[in-house]
Amino acid sequence: MVEFFQTNRDIVFFVYGLAFFVLGLAVALQSRRHSRIALARHLWLLATFGIVHGVYEWGAVFIPIQQTYSDLAAVNILYLIRLALETVSFFALFQFGVELLAEGPRARYLRFLPIVLLGLWGAAISIIWAMGDLPFAAWRDIGDIFARYLLGMPGASFAAVGLGHQARQVNRMDLPRIARYFRGAAWVFAAYALSSAVVPRADFFPASALNYDFLLQTIGVPAAIFRAACGTLIAYLIIRGMEIFDVETDRLLEEAAQARAVAEDRERIGRELHDSIIQSLYAAGLTLEDAALTIDEDAARAKVRVNEVIHALDRTIRDIRTYILDLRHARESGDWETDLEELIRAFRLQTLIDADFLVEGDAFPLANGAGKQILTIAREALTNVAKHARATRVRARLVYQSAHIELEISDNGIGFAWEEILSVAEPGEHQGLRNMQERAELIGARLSIESAPQRGTTVRLILRNGTHGSRNTSCRSESSW
Repeated sequence: MVEFFQTNRDIVFFVYGLAFFVLGLAVALQSRRHSRIALARHLWLLATFGIVHGVYEWGAVFIPIQQTYSDLAAVNILYLIRLALETVSFFALFQFGVELLAEGPRARYLRFLPIVLLGLWGAAISIIWAMGDLPFAAWRDIGDIFARYLLGMPGASFAAVGLGHQARQVNRMDLPRIARYFRGAAWVFAAYALSSAVVPRADFFPASALNYDFLLQTIGVPAAIFRAACGTLIAYLIIRGMEIFDVETDRLLEEAAQARAVAEDRERIGRELHDSIIQSLYAAGLTLEDAALTIDEDAARAKVRVNEVIHALDRTIRDIRTYILDLRHARESGDWETDLEELIRAFRLQTLIDADFLVEGDAFPLANGAGKQILTIAREALTNVAKHARATRVRARLVYQSAHIELEISDNGIGFAWEEILSVAEPGEHQGLRNMQERAELIGARLSIESAPQRGTTVRLILRNGTHGSRNTSCRSESSW
């Protein structure tokens, strides 16, 4: 392994630097202006760490090339620049982790910890340089060691804890999939903190015990391999975790659309109430006033006027009822296929599970109430996927054929043994599955649930064209994905 690393040293360091550089670049280019999570405000620090640390690691590849045709002073300057890049990158990572944990007033002084430790690092290497007893290479290694001990290790540790806190916040936003990405990144940063404890050999503890030579002798794998693996995993997990900004944007757009619809409804309601219902009530009030003034002089006329008010109020009540029903119907598209497509879209937005909706064949009208029952069955099937399946992909397929219509909802989740689950279920358990069967029976459809452990689940509903009232429901357990 050691010989393999020495042969491919430049490739390892290039990949190592590339992983962090891609991380920093991806984070820097991500738009997060409208995000409400604390992570968004401090991602620029993580981007700085990624880009600067990537350039620092590439220095291990390019500086030795410069040694072949540059003098020693120029090469030493390059090594000084590389040491400065390492320190800046660790400081940015440290500040990133601290900012994630310093949101409360009690922790606001924590923000000054990285700058204090950076000052200690600068003072330490300055004093050692002023003593003049060490060659440049040894002094450079000490600067590297102190940068990792004072900034790198605590920076990665704080980033791990901070990302763990962010994972819990994201989970409270009902985004468990993205929370897992941040939680995974937290664990990888913790591993990176441990790998940062491995430093060049020096005459003081712990560098004299835990160093690059010790790691090579004990397990035969250089520290750079572990760090490159950590960098690659961190880049992948953080980039996937930043999907939360797309979700937030989609939710904001949906909220804006809903707010606009509500505002338009308010204007229309106010206009229609004023033009019809309020005017009718106002007229009824004037008629009652007239009846009150004439009741003593002409009781018969007053009675007629009161009866007119009663009839007018009856008409107004009917108008209000009609208006309420119109509002209720306005919330539904009246097209169950469109509502099904909207259901799939909302499912994809809320769960971040890849969900496709395919329609095949020419549509035909269904019996009264059949579309509503199909929607309810589809909603229950998708709810079960979100709660229990642990799926990453869902496919909804609606097929119109001359004799029947078929709806199939498949996932690649963990599946289940249908017959075994129902045989041991307590009363009231798995009621959703039973409801799906009953709703299928109500419209004379055939419902089949195909599933097996670790093989996914398929819910298939078949409704014959023009079928009414026949009850034919079957459920079986088999492989479906």
